[in-house]
Amino acid sequence: MDETTQAAARALFDARAERRAAVLPDALVPATLEGAYAVHLALLDLLSDAGGGPRIGWKVGFTNRAAQERNGATEPVLAGLLGQHAYAGEAEIESPRGHGLGVEPEVALRLAAPLAGPVSRHEAAAAVEAVAIAMEVVEPRGAEGLHTVVADGTLQFGCVLGEWSPDYDPLTLDQADVKLQVDGETNGFMRADEVLGHPLNALVWLSGAADRLGIELRPGDVVLTGAITPAQHLEPGQMAELASDGLGDIRLWVD
Repeated sequence: MDETTQAAARALFDARAERRAAVLPDALVPATLEGAYAVHLALLDLLSDAGGGPRIGWKVGFTNRAAQERNGATEPVLAGLLGQHAYAGEAEIESPRGHGLGVEPEVALRLAAPLAGPVSRHEAAAAVEAVAIAMEVVEPRGAEGLHTVVADGTLQFGCVLGEWSPDYDPLTLDQADVKLQVDGETNGFMRADEVLGHPLNALVWLSGAADRLGIELRPGDVVLTGAITPAQHLEPGQMAELASDGLGDIRLWVD
């Protein structure tokens, strides 16, 4: 790892520790998307060593054209998941900056087999051990510009995972409906085909992208496949509940 990559990762780590905006000096902003991912991987190591927990998997973000255009991306992006803020069923999380957190309704996949390189949707499905409903917890940290956003982890803070369903056919996930309620109010059901037409397409993309970046997708890895609806901001004191027929429900309170 070169010194500039390490310095950029350390700067983003210090910004989180001190609850400052994720702003990099011009000299440390990665010049390429591949460089941004290198910084992110170094940042994950720093966070893990500082108590962030082991790496448990990956998230796929920007899984619709609007999100990509808004952020200057031409494809989805990925970020690592650490165990410190991964919860089963429900969670009560303190807002680290006091301004609340965002939640995104998603479906999660747990891998039974490694994946690498170009794969078909059916090959991706064959590598899935179980499916769960999930909420990604996101935290705006003030990063600007695609490369800095990616280096900082694309808003990733944590996740709440439902009960794993080994008998759920991942090939049918595009038909899954989810309902997100905040303090008991909902805007109705949304289908999981909002994610790249099918949540498995996120895993197909991830397999190819990870291979290009030298990242291994391993058995047991959790994959968050992308937001089914735009992120919903929760102020401190609010509660979100996510439900889906066949996948159960999960809850999150923000302090």
